[in-house]
Amino acid sequence: MERDVLVGLNPPQKEAVLATEGPVLIFAGAGAGKTKCLAHRLAYLVDQKKATLEQVLGITFTNKAAQELASRILRLLGLIGEEMEASPLIARRYLPWVGTFHSISVRLLRQRGAAVGVGERFTIFDEDDSLGLIKRILKDMNLDPKQYSPRAIKAIISNAKNELMSPQQFRPFASGPIQEAAVRVYEKYQPRLTEADALDFDDLIFLTVKLLKEDEETLRWCHQQFRYILIDEYQDTNQAQYRLASLLTDPKKRNICVVGDDHQAIYGWRGANYRNILNFERDFPAAQVFKLEQNYRSTQTILAAASQIIKPVRHRSEKGLWTANEAGAPVTIFTATNAWQEAEFIATEIQALYLAGRSWRHFAVLYRTNAQSRQLEEAFLNANIPYRLVGAARFYERKEIKDLLAYLRLLVNPLDSMALSRACNVPPRGIGPATLAKGGPKVEKFQQMVEQLKAKLTESPSEILLVIIEAAGFRQYLLDGTLEGEARWGNVEELVNVAAEYGSLEEFLEHVALVSEVDNFDRSSDAVTLMTLHASKGLEFTNVFIAGLEEGLFPHMRAIEDQGEMDEERRLMFVGMTRAKKRLYLTYARQRMSYGGLTGALPSRFLRELDDGLVERL
Repeated sequence: MERDVLVGLNPPQKEAVLATEGPVLIFAGAGAGKTKCLAHRLAYLVDQKKATLEQVLGITFTNKAAQELASRILRLLGLIGEEMEASPLIARRYLPWVGTFHSISVRLLRQRGAAVGVGERFTIFDEDDSLGLIKRILKDMNLDPKQYSPRAIKAIISNAKNELMSPQQFRPFASGPIQEAAVRVYEKYQPRLTEADALDFDDLIFLTVKLLKEDEETLRWCHQQFRYILIDEYQDTNQAQYRLASLLTDPKKRNICVVGDDHQAIYGWRGANYRNILNFERDFPAAQVFKLEQNYRSTQTILAAASQIIKPVRHRSEKGLWTANEAGAPVTIFTATNAWQEAEFIATEIQALYLAGRSWRHFAVLYRTNAQSRQLEEAFLNANIPYRLVGAARFYERKEIKDLLAYLRLLVNPLDSMALSRACNVPPRGIGPATLAKGGPKVEKFQQMVEQLKAKLTESPSEILLVIIEAAGFRQYLLDGTLEGEARWGNVEELVNVAAEYGSLEEFLEHVALVSEVDNFDRSSDAVTLMTLHASKGLEFTNVFIAGLEEGLFPHMRAIEDQGEMDEERRLMFVGMTRAKKRLYLTYARQRMSYGGLTGALPSRFLRELDDGLVERL
């Protein structure tokens, strides 16, 4: 069996897999087989009887990455067929402790959170729920939301939690009216969450760290349970995640393996600290270090160009990324008169390559900001090019989906005030905020229906949904004779299909609460992908276009005078370039609309830094 688990690994990958004991750092360059190495390492630990599947903790950053990792592990161990993908139900059954930082935290809190005052059936508030609660608090405090932006307040509270600061700990660091207001809101926000038996997204890790710090029994249990810890994308950890990883690691055995690439650290704006991976050897002086430097994805030309962009970055690891792939076509640089011509060029080039035998799904167009998609979408519509916009209205954010999910949340947690205020009047029942506060026959009738629905809680998530749809009259409500109504009903049917993949309502609601925009990315859909550079991380496409390469746009204006910000923009460009397998196009416009008028633009410094021998300029 050992030969099977190690087959297909190159020498550095194999060395990293075989180094099972003590701290291990794996620097994995772009396209160098990072997920493969992780999967083989975990499978090897189980195959060699060093641990059972339940005794290995594997942490990723997205549900999609966790699903991919689980599928590979189970295929390697012969637990599913070689061509099979592990369903969420199968992955959870065999690999209960492989998931994201947040999903692992949810499991620990549901099992052992009582020690820090967390009930096992807590609700996870999404972005809209948190914003809605903050707006209510601002209203109660007579603070003008135009002056004190709820989104800004929420971001400040989120940053404080990611730095593991309570309101009292954060107060000394608050400066200026908006931060001082945020502290006051934070002080009221947390008790309101507790009243609703709810946690927000940031609480999941914040409270798990608190649990491990304050409850010695839970800490001992984790050290005994998790014989080996594997963490993916370690360069993207923030302070709370870094602290959680440290606490989970048994200080006696220190069997922690982290994998990542500081060259692809692009989330500093949301609190990630790439220095965590650079400082791993400081934190674990006896760490073994391995470098995965062979790229299996891109052509030599694309790698050489990307290497020139990353070279000026300060404070980075040294990796000599190389490939045995062909040299390939030069990187194409196109200069457009304006953004419309830029979009038309991209559409025309994609059409030509499609007619030469490519599929639409082989193309991706990446950009720095979401606003750049408008001209591209219009050009694609004019050219009849099918496209999918990643990061647009996500499935679980659609109204009809959120309405049904509110019913499910209310069944699990009757204290969930945000779910109650949403569900009580959908379909319309004449229950507004005032009626809900005062009570009355309409409210009593709704509450009776909810109580009757609770009797179905032992059924599967999809069956519960079907009962709610029938009891509340959702079919009649949505199918109003319009095409929009049919589309909304189609979304409801898809929600039922998704729910059928989960064994319990709690598991399904956890999946919904923790899903990210990239988790919904469908590789099989035959359409051109439009997405931001940040959203593209972890993906790959045969042909990639990076649009809007102008000073002030990419690199972003705020990076022009800040070296740290500029380094991150370089890493972002490196990520975008290394998504491409065969062809890479870089485009910019001499003029672009800004605040209603045309403004001149200079080509990005990234374009000027590329050697002429690597590029073709049009």
